[in-house]
Amino acid sequence: MQAVADSVFPEHAQPEVRTIKGLRRDALGQDALLFCGAFSAGAAVYIVARALHAIFAGGTNDEFWSISLSDDLILSGLIAGELFLIWNNGIRQGLRGHSIGKHRVGLSVVDVSTGRPTGAARGLLRGAVMAILLDLSVAAIPIGLPTTLRRLTPDSWHFGGAAYLALLVLLIPLLIPTRRGFADWIARTKVIRGAGPGAITAQGRRRMLVVLDVLGVGGVLAVAVAYIAFFSPLLHFPNFF
Repeated sequence: MQAVADSVFPEHAQPEVRTIKGLRRDALGQDALLFCGAFSAGAAVYIVARALHAIFAGGTNDEFWSISLSDDLILSGLIAGELFLIWNNGIRQGLRGHSIGKHRVGLSVVDVSTGRPTGAARGLLRGAVMAILLDLSVAAIPIGLPTTLRRLTPDSWHFGGAAYLALLVLLIPLLIPTRRGFADWIARTKVIRGAGPGAITAQGRRRMLVVLDVLGVGGVLAVAVAYIAFFSPLLHFPNFF
């Protein structure tokens, strides 16, 4: 009867109660947008530093706009993004009990036994696991993108098939959302609904975060366009005419 009443009088319908699984997916999306912002900031810092070096070192325009610039833009963005991930989904989450994305949807990450935030050390472990999985997953993309582990470690340390395993570990929670992901099992944490007056981000701060989201996505698209533009002369498409 309640369902019939809600359909006839929608103004009296009960608000939809989101599941933790659904909220966790939303939080992941929010954190991914902020990752784009960190990525864009890292790429912007690199291109400014490179431009200043070219000016003061007397370099030519051809030396500045080289193929290496596109690789280094992606690498700089990934380093900045992964450092942000370690802080946001690691240290901050360990100290405050939530990442920025989880705070926006009202979730908390707590110890499975005590129900309290885990602290900085275990938070750092959780964030580092996520950063390594992300870096390995980027390496699995079959176009030779420069990644932190690929560029900053010897060739003999490269992980090969582990990149595809890391990609699978990241994709499974997106396809089949669970209360506890791989990083939760490592750090002995679980995700619950936040409680108290500060359980969710204030409206004013949410508007500011939306602006950062838009700028971040715009920056990632700009880096992607630059990468494609540099390598477009090497791409050959079949001629059907």
